[in-house]
Amino acid sequence: MRRSKIKLVGLVMILGLIIPGLIATSVLAQRPIVKEVAVERVRVVEEVVKVADNFIVLFDASGSMQDQYGYTGQKKIELAKQIYEARTARLPDLDWNAGLYLYTPWKSFYEMQPFNKEAYTDALDQLAAYQPSVSYKNQPTPLGNAIKNLDPILAKLSGETVVFIFSDGQFTLSQPKIYPVAAARELASKYDVCFYIISSAQTPKSEKLVNDIAAVNTCSRVFSFDAVLSRPEYTTSALYMVRDRAIVETELISVVVGIELDNLLFDFGSADIRPEYHDELSALAKFLEKKPEAYVVIEGFADSTGDPEYNLYLSQRRAESVKNFLMQTEIFSAGEANISAVAEKRLVTLWYGKDLPVASNDTAEGRQLNRRVRLTVGSID
Repeated sequence: MRRSKIKLVGLVMILGLIIPGLIATSVLAQRPIVKEVAVERVRVVEEVVKVADNFIVLFDASGSMQDQYGYTGQKKIELAKQIYEARTARLPDLDWNAGLYLYTPWKSFYEMQPFNKEAYTDALDQLAAYQPSVSYKNQPTPLGNAIKNLDPILAKLSGETVVFIFSDGQFTLSQPKIYPVAAARELASKYDVCFYIISSAQTPKSEKLVNDIAAVNTCSRVFSFDAVLSRPEYTTSALYMVRDRAIVETELISVVVGIELDNLLFDFGSADIRPEYHDELSALAKFLEKKPEAYVVIEGFADSTGDPEYNLYLSQRRAESVKNFLMQTEIFSAGEANISAVAEKRLVTLWYGKDLPVASNDTAEGRQLNRRVRLTVGSID
C-alpha cells in the first residue's frame, strides 16, 4: 500500500453494539471515494476479538469495600458485584476460562472452569449474599496469600490470564509471611499473567502497594474504583476488543464506495505525533469542548518489530501522546481567556502493543499502518 491512509466506511468502531451507551461520532475530515465504472466496494465489518484466554476475579470484602459509595446508598462491594454482573451479561460468546474468589476469607464461588454466563452470574449473587462467621470489619486481608493461592490455578492454564483484584491497598500477614508484591512478581515470572487492580486505596502507603503490584510487568495496571464504575472499557478491554475488517467487493456500477479518513500513524520507535495530524486533533478537541457529555477511547498499537514488551510500552506512549495533546489543546473564546478543551477523566487510554494488526508486518508499508492510534468518540445517554 503506497499511501499512509486506509479507506474506511466510518470513523470509529461501533462499540455501542457491544457496550450499551457508547455512541460513535465522526468528527475528523472525511472524503467520499467515487468509482464511475467497475468499482471495489470496501465494506468494513466489526469483529469481536479475544485478547485474553482466562480471567480471574479476586474480591476484597473487608475494609473500605464495606463503605458506602458516594450518594448511592450502596456499599462498594455491592456496586462492584453489580459492575461485574452487568458486564458478564454483555460479554460476547468467546471461549474463556474464568474463576471467582473471595479472599477475605478465601472462598471459591466459581472454581476455574469454562466460562458460562448464567453460572457465573449465579456465583456473583452467592458472593454478594455470603455472610462469613466473623464480621467483615474483623477480617484480616491476606492479599499476599490470595495471590499465592493463584499459583496452582495458573499452572493448569494456557494462554494469557487477567487477574482482576478489588483492593483498598491494605493487607495483613499470616504465617508464613507472604507479601503481595513479592507474590505477584513470582507469578509474573512463571506465567503469562496480567494484574488489573481496581483500587479504593485512601492513603499514600496503600496507593504505593497497588502501584507496586502493577509494576511487576508491563501488562499490569491500576484503575481507580471511580474510573471502573463510570467507564466499562477499563475492564472489558482486558478481555476483548472490536476491530475493523475490510471486505473488498467488486461491482459494475458507479457508487460511492466509502470514506477516506486520515489515520494517526507514527514513525518507527516513536510516540511523537506527526505535525500533519495536529489540525485534526485540534478539531477533535474543539468538538469535545462543544460536547461536554462526550468522551474518547484512545487505543495505541505498534508493529511486531523487536521486543513484544517494549512494543506494548511504546503503544502505551503513543496513546498517551494523543491524550496529552487533547488535554493541552486550548480553545479561544471571544472575550474570554483560553480554556482547556478536554479534561483527563474524559480520555480513556488503552494499548495493545503488536496485537491486532490492520496490515501485514512482513512489509514496510504494513508495519507503518500498524504503528497507529485509533480514536473512538462516545457519550453516555
